[in-house]
Formats: sequence, C-alpha cells, structure tokens
Amino acid sequence: MINWAGSADGLVPELVAALERAVGAYEAATGPAPVTVTSGRRTLRRQAELMAALTPAQLDALYGRHGEPGYLPPLKALWAAAGGPPDPAAVYDVLATRRDGYISSHLYGAAVDLAVEGLADAACLTRLLEAEGFIVLDERDAGIPCLHATFRACPPEIVRV
Repeated sequence: MINWAGSADGLVPELVAALERAVGAYEAATGPAPVTVTSGRRTLRRQAELMAALTPAQLDALYGRHGEPGYLPPLKALWAAAGGPPDPAAVYDVLATRRDGYISSHLYGAAVDLAVEGLADAACLTRLLEAEGFIVLDERDAGIPCLHATFRACPPEIVRV
C-alpha cells in the first residue's frame, strides 16, 4: 500500500503504475507495511524552498553528482552571504534565471521521494523499484532520510518557471 503523504497530482501516470507494482512486490516480499511517498511533482518555487534548506555540502551531494551545474555556485554564495540558509525567494531567482538547466525530475512529475523510516528492507525496495524502471538514489548519505526514485521512461525536461 502506498501512503501518499505527498500528493500523486501531476505525476506521470506510468510512474504511478510502476510504483504501485513495485510496492505490491515489496509487500509480498516483506509483509504488509505501507511505503510513504513524501514528495512527488513540485513547482520550481517549492524546489527553491527545499534547496534553500540544504547546506552547501548537501547541495553538492544532491545536485553536483555529475559535475557542478552553473546554478550551484550562486546558491552556495547565497548561503555564505546569509551565514546560513538563504531566503527561498533568492534561491528561486537563481533557479528561474539559470543558464544551464536540469535540476530535478520532480519538476515534471517523473520522480518521487520515499520515506526510509518504517521500511523493513530499503535494499529490497530499491531492487524492486529498479526492476520497474526507476533509478533510485539513497539520499541518506546526504543527510536526507529518503529514497529518491526517478522514472527512467520519462526524458529529462528543463523547467525554468
């Protein structure tokens, strides 16, 4: 069973179907226990709010895995200037005016975050999600207690507003 703590609104229907299959297989393997979706599709403004709460190290870990996109140095500069978390509106301004594009599959409904708290076996769920076409990142390494699952069947889109 999926516990939608975050909304399913705006998610790609094929993602929802694949997630339901993976969660069903997970429950068959581990017993009945809900898998909680903490976040689905989000706006660029919501993305900015979440990114404003991240430390520079977390920004690097989550958004700089494949090189440093041009929007990361300005975000880290905002953090330094504020002496801590920057104003989300300032982060939004950086993201909305960035020159290089990709940020997150959440922005076009192709990703979900799943709570790891309460999972009987995160590795099992990861394998089952991958079998259904997801790329799964365990964000606990960055201090965020979730599995980030991107549905591979959706080509990346650059969202600027």
